[in-house]
Order: sequence, then structure tokens, then C-alpha cells
Amino acid sequence: MSRGARAGTVIAVVLLAANLRPAVVAVSPMLTDIRAETGLSGPAAALLTTIPVLCFGLLAPFAPLLARRIGLVPALVAVLCAMTAGGLLRLPEPVVLLFAGTAVFGAAIAAGNVLLPVLVKREFPDRAGTMMGVYSVSLSTGAAIAAGTAVPLLLLFGHAWRSALAIWALPPVIALLAWLPLLRNRSATAPAAIEAPRTPLRRAPLAWAVTGFMGLQSLVYYATVAWLPEILIASGSGQERAGYALSVFNLVGIAGSLIFTLTVGRTRNQAGYALASAVLYAVGFGGLLTGNLDFLWAALLGLAQGITISLALALILLRMPDAGHAARMSGMAQAIGYLLAAAGPVLVGAVHDATGGWSWPLLLLGALLVPMAAAGAVAGRDVTLEVPTTIGVRS
Repeated sequence: MSRGARAGTVIAVVLLAANLRPAVVAVSPMLTDIRAETGLSGPAAALLTTIPVLCFGLLAPFAPLLARRIGLVPALVAVLCAMTAGGLLRLPEPVVLLFAGTAVFGAAIAAGNVLLPVLVKREFPDRAGTMMGVYSVSLSTGAAIAAGTAVPLLLLFGHAWRSALAIWALPPVIALLAWLPLLRNRSATAPAAIEAPRTPLRRAPLAWAVTGFMGLQSLVYYATVAWLPEILIASGSGQERAGYALSVFNLVGIAGSLIFTLTVGRTRNQAGYALASAVLYAVGFGGLLTGNLDFLWAALLGLAQGITISLALALILLRMPDAGHAARMSGMAQAIGYLLAAAGPVLVGAVHDATGGWSWPLLLLGALLVPMAAAGAVAGRDVTLEVPTTIGVRS
């Protein structure tokens, strides 16, 4: 690959990765307006952030099938087209279209979650670790931009939340401009499949530890994203300040991802990252119970989530001996892990409605940190799971 082509691919990866979270994150700062106009209950409103996570789990196994049928680059171009369609579906008035557009967005993100790392491994085999760091930072950056601009956009559109949500149909169009050259220049030949005997990952305790950590850290993250603005508003913060706090949460997540990326190469055992991030989460949730220093607690929570998502992605690679094993591990971790994570926003919303406050939901999230840290400690050990597999997609 020429230097220019490689630079174009890096830009394309960054732009697509930055589009994999805004459609989910932008909803939570607007939940107060959405519920006021539509009359949705807490659990029903939480579905707007839970549906995409369900899609991540349910549809992740089908993404490689799409890539094998039409090719990897065309599949990722289709992801961006689906994102645009999902964003526009949320503009009309019927509430059912709000949920339908969210589901389309979720399906697109699910495919992007699985296929974009495959492209990174194929195009940057010598710098896959560095590019996965770029990938993680781009995820956090896109989420931070969405969180920070959600309320200003809402105010700009005069609290017309449908228009403020539909605006997120535009960034995928911009990303498409970077992907079309890759579509034109893609190779016509397919890489050979990796053939090897199969051993079920679901019989391996280490694989379940990786999956458990992926699922629990995702559950805590999506529950926090869904309800952090509401928690802060209930404690006295204004709607705009709560949106900015969510932006701080995601911005500091970038720092967490960078810290992990810069230091993980010096360690053979990653259990310490899991334990440290659980402590940071616990302090942040405990701080939210006091109702003061909202930006500080949001920053601590953000630092924790930046470390945990980077660790979850890295464990899939570090515990597997090659890309073939990692592909199967990724499918298992994302499918089962995200289905577990989907319960987070709805569960927290239901506990809030049942108790009339946020103390019990925060204590629940704090309790979930114990199994999360335990799974991370097991998965973080310096061991490699040698489970052969078979993978392969067209270009």
C-alpha cells in the first residue's frame, strides 16, 4: 500500500470509528424532552439507548456473513449508508419511527463494531496495536462530541429534539467521502481462509472471563451514558450543565484510552487495569450520591470507562494467539457481552422508577463492579488460549 493510500485508509477508519457511538450517546441528554413530549416511561425511554446495544449482541455474528457475501469494504460502506437512513428515520413525528431509526442505527453500528477491526488487522498488520489505539480514541472522541453538542443543538432547534437527533445522519455522509476511494481501489482478490481444527470457546473458562468483562463493563458504561444527565439534573444541575458533564465523561475517556494504549505494552498481566478502573468507577458513583462536584465525578467515571473499553478490546487480542482465534473470541464477547450490557439502562431505569430516586440505581451499579473486576482479573492473567478456528472475508 502506498503512503497516500495508507493515509486515506487511516482517515477512513478514524471517521467511521467516530460514528460508532454518537447516535447512542446523543439521546440521553435529550431524554427529559423526549419523555415530556411522548409520555414514555423510564424503562421505555431507556430502550432508546438499549436497542442499539441489543443489536450489537444479536447482529454481531451476522456481520462476517455480510462481508463474505459483498466484501469487507462494501460492507463498511453499507454501514455508513444505513447510519444515514437510521438518522433520517428519527425525524418524522410517529414515535414508532424513533424506535425504528434507532434500530437501524444499532444494526449498522453492530456491523461496524465487528468489521472495522478486521479491516485494521488486514490493512495494518504491522501496526495493528497502534491502530486499535487510534480506533479506541476515535470511539471516545465521537461520543464526547455527541454528548457535548446534544443540548446546544437541542436549544438551537428550539427543543425540537427530533431535528437535534436527525442531525446525526450527516456525519456518516462525510465519512462516506473518505470510504468511496477505498471502494474504487479495493483488491479484487480475497485473502485465503485460515483453516484449523475447531474447539468450542464456550468450554474455556478464560473465554468466559473475557466475555464477562466485556459484557459487564459495557453494561456499566451504557447505563451511565443513558442516565448520567438525569442523575445530575435530579441533584440540581441544569440540563445544559448535565450535558456538558456527559461530554466530560466521554472526553476524559479519551485520556483513559490513551493511558492504557501507551502503557499496556509494558505489562504482561493486565489484571491491575481491571482493578484500578473498578476503584475509579466506585469513587465516581459514590461521589454522585453526594450531589456535588458533578464534573469531578464525571471525569473519574470517564477515566474508568476509557480504561475498561480499551482493556476489553485488548484482552480479545492478548489472550488469543492469532487473528483467527481473536475473530471467534470477538464474536463471542460482543454477541454475549452486549446482550448482557443491554439490560443495564432498562434495569437502572426500572430501579429508579420503583424507588423514586437514584441512590439504589447507583448502589446497584457499584455492586456490579465486583464481578466486573473479578472477570477482568481472571482474563488479565498472562496466559494464551490456544483454540484453533477458521476465518476469512473478501476485500
